[in-house]
Amino acid sequence: MLILPALLLLQAPAPEHKPEAVPPARIELTTPFPAHLGSVGPREAREAIFGIKSIHDRPFRFRVLDLSLGLSLDAAQLAEPIRPGEIRMVKVRVDPTGLEGFIKGAVRLGTDDPGQPNYILRYDMQVRPEVAVDDLRKSLGDVAPHESPELRFRFTREGGDPLKLVLASDLPPHLEAELFHEGAAADLRLTLRPGRLQPGTTAGLEVIKVATNAPRQPLFTLYLDWRIAAPVVATPSRLVFSDPKTTLLGLELTARDGKPFRILKAGIEGKGFQLLDSADADAGPGAARHVLRVRRTGHAAEGMLVLQCSNLDAPLRVPLRFLDPKARPPKGATPLPPPPEEEHGHRH
Repeated sequence: MLILPALLLLQAPAPEHKPEAVPPARIELTTPFPAHLGSVGPREAREAIFGIKSIHDRPFRFRVLDLSLGLSLDAAQLAEPIRPGEIRMVKVRVDPTGLEGFIKGAVRLGTDDPGQPNYILRYDMQVRPEVAVDDLRKSLGDVAPHESPELRFRFTREGGDPLKLVLASDLPPHLEAELFHEGAAADLRLTLRPGRLQPGTTAGLEVIKVATNAPRQPLFTLYLDWRIAAPVVATPSRLVFSDPKTTLLGLELTARDGKPFRILKAGIEGKGFQLLDSADADAGPGAARHVLRVRRTGHAAEGMLVLQCSNLDAPLRVPLRFLDPKARPPKGATPLPPPPEEEHGHRH
């Protein structure tokens, strides 16, 4: 007879535990919250101000429980109790030294009233890096073969210490660099020399590493892109015979400005390749587009097609390559880079 009541007791729901009520706040903030300090230099101390109004019915005291990194607070501001209805301005000094980027921080205050919660005064700021460069990537745009354009990267350092830059990477032969220092600022000036480019090179993306004397920013990686805008565009920029069964390839020459031009002279330097089209066929008024054919006649690894055109000051040189899968590359040979993607337009 006692089993049924016992089962009913086991099935009865457990009594609910109501969460303890959070005591009501006894202050109001009279200043914007959180305090936004905006953009701050790496050593630029700022002040965050919090207006606190007491809505308590009796005086009570604050005490500091915790401070975020870089904060300091004069305890004398909290020495006297805050009276009912009083508004007190609490000032906090913010030192961003050692910080960088978007920073959030807070002051945690306790009271001498056991019924009072802790109060958290929050702030945020954007700490600028000690060393800044005007841009990490720049472009020279279209460059004529006879030009030697110059471009600069401008570095600045905040905090009063002088800035020192050093190149931390090797540069290719077609790129020259100079460093100019002016106290807390420095320029890296780069000059492109198209005449030193390997034949068939029509575009590039340079990666330059620059070391600094700033402890938190010891290295910058910069990018510089460019494109050679010759009056005659060769498509492709080099002829590569990658399949032993392929012995004939075509080369298209077009005028960048769309105006007719003539091929004055055409020839191949090296053995193993034959030009099937003669420049004599272009002795007429010319055209804005020409197509030449090159035959591979042997197993020579490389040659050079040299073209003199009526709208060019210097010969156009188109590399010829045969990638024989049976041939072993010589020791120390540099592998052939893939041909660049041909583009019909260029954006700056």
